[in-house]
Amino acid sequence: MNSPSEVPEIRRAWSILPVRALLDRKMNEPQLRALAALCIYTNSFGVCYPALRTLAAILGKDLASVSRIISRLEKRGYVRKLRAQDYQHKQFGNANRYQVLYEKDAKLPSWEEVQTAALLIAPDEQQKEIGGLGGKKQSLTHAILLASAYANAVEAVTGQFKRADQELGAANRLANKDFSAEQVQDATRAVALAALAKRAGVPALADVERHLMVEHPPS
Repeated sequence: MNSPSEVPEIRRAWSILPVRALLDRKMNEPQLRALAALCIYTNSFGVCYPALRTLAAILGKDLASVSRIISRLEKRGYVRKLRAQDYQHKQFGNANRYQVLYEKDAKLPSWEEVQTAALLIAPDEQQKEIGGLGGKKQSLTHAILLASAYANAVEAVTGQFKRADQELGAANRLANKDFSAEQVQDATRAVALAALAKRAGVPALADVERHLMVEHPPS
């Protein structure tokens, strides 16, 4: 069996499975493990697109076996394969994009919801997989970096976890204004510390964006 042995960097310490899968007595162990592996990479809309070789490394199986298991999960209604024809106005690329169906009747995600899943791709895969996201590839790659810098700074200051994939709108705006990850990280720390001093809530990236625009007004 030619299964990849090196597991890529995983950015999460958990995987959230659909409860209905746990209650399904017909779900076998390989299917449940494959679904759990997909769920490592899902965003808040159930979208994920880890490479098959990444899943194979996590599961200790060859690529063909992983592909067969995912096909079974599709037939059983736990995974939806997202197809180019569903997003005709966008470049879809060659990456396999999936939606884990936490509910049987989950709606098809919007293109914007599909894009945010890029934040959870392993770093060594991002440059290859993100190419199919359409439009300004470099801008989106930079936005992902800024959203991650924000989330890391919030956790460092407050100890609270923030989902970077939910901050991609502000991150895109900051990327288009050519802010660096270091600037976003420093500004996030300043805004988060000020919020702590006032016993306010955890700032959103939009709050950090406003701070940066005051500090660096457009010329």
